[in-house]
Amino acid sequence: MMVDDPDEALLAGNMIDVHGAEAATVARGNARSAALAGQPAQAKSWIRVLGIIQRQRHARPVADASDLRPADRPTGDAQPDLPSLLSRSIRR
Repeated sequence: MMVDDPDEALLAGNMIDVHGAEAATVARGNARSAALAGQPAQAKSWIRVLGIIQRQRHARPVADASDLRPADRPTGDAQPDLPSLLSRSIRR
């Protein structure tokens, strides 16, 4: 298994924070642009960042109403508090 470069891992985490679900799309576009510009080293770096983003995305649990215990499910028009839903999902 290849060890991730700390700078690339930090970039991937920052991209997820900024772009959310679109982080992989942005990284893929950056890799493509670098390749088309004749910058193979930058393209390879973006491909590694894309791989980190994809691994992190699949490793993170996704909270939705089906993950909640019946007492935690919102009723009526109440919107669930996403940070608390995520923290409950992660603790399980």
